[in-house]
Amino acid sequence: MSDPLALFPLAIAAGGGQLGPFAAAQLAAAGLTLLQRSAPLVRTLAGRRAAILLPSGPAYLVALAASDGRGALLLNPQASADSIAWQLADADVGAVFTQQALVPLLPDGFPVVLLDDAPRVARVLVPGRRMDVDLGSHHGLALEGDTATEGREEECIVGYDPSGRRTTRTHRDMIAAGRAAVAECLLTPVDHVLSLLPCHDPEALAVCVAAPLMAGARVSFLSPVRVADVVSRIAQHDVSMLAGRWQTVSGIRVTAYRAERGVQQLRDGHLIPEAS
Repeated sequence: MSDPLALFPLAIAAGGGQLGPFAAAQLAAAGLTLLQRSAPLVRTLAGRRAAILLPSGPAYLVALAASDGRGALLLNPQASADSIAWQLADADVGAVFTQQALVPLLPDGFPVVLLDDAPRVARVLVPGRRMDVDLGSHHGLALEGDTATEGREEECIVGYDPSGRRTTRTHRDMIAAGRAAVAECLLTPVDHVLSLLPCHDPEALAVCVAAPLMAGARVSFLSPVRVADVVSRIAQHDVSMLAGRWQTVSGIRVTAYRAERGVQQLRDGHLIPEAS
């Protein structure tokens, strides 16, 4: 049997970190439970990709785990409905993990899984079926495996660049990027990382979210980004690091700075705003 930690979402869960108010392992467990308890969803996704259309937050990891090793197309909630429809068709997506408020961005009748109440309950809406799925007690996963595994050379994350070209990253790519960021940013379990980038950005997902969780740290999100709001979050929530896309001496990079330096970088205008 292949190592379960060779899958990107399970490698994240194994780190023991916390995403928002939830343990990462609890969120991954909810995603796997969703598949176990929804045969219609499994049939809808058979041989096809999944897609994630969600704001940044705990439900994102539930959706990644529920993608169950197949490629997951990351959709930008700020994109137009026409752009999203084209990407869904081009990437051959079977179902979208999303929230009720974002359903109008999808083609009429497209199979969806609503994660508004995750990790407690998910609502599956596929042709001919509408069901609420209890995602379980969320005590997390008992994960055993090689924490140094390189990851599977199978498609994990799918996206589209501004030119419309499809890009893919394997589980190995995403795990390697996360581990590299842990080492570079010296992340530890005592850190609280405030991500200033959205999860639908694959590089941000690896560096700003996966890396801290792999290190056992805590991750939260802030958008839109205003200096006063960042300073307030740091003071009120013991934020130790700011993660984002920055203009550095070596060029534009996604990385994390210690909070004091990050605020200074932000004030100096070195944060690169999210592209819509």
